[in-house]
Amino acid sequence: MNAMAILALIAKGLTVADVMISAGKSAAPALKIVKRLVSGGIAGTVTDEQLEQGEADLDGLIDRFNAPI
Repeated sequence: MNAMAILALIAKGLTVADVMISAGKSAAPALKIVKRLVSGGIAGTVTDEQLEQGEADLDGLIDRFNAPI
């Protein structure tokens, strides 16, 4: 479990959530990813695969948000 990678991904998730809220979109998907990372970090159970999946999920949210632009 890489605590710095978890924190970096949480920060990215919160940034994505902030941008979505500012644009009037639902931030729930990004916040669910953040919640999953925080819960796993507290329990000490976040795997590299979970970090990669969280990153991919957030990148997907960013791509969908940017699609109309």
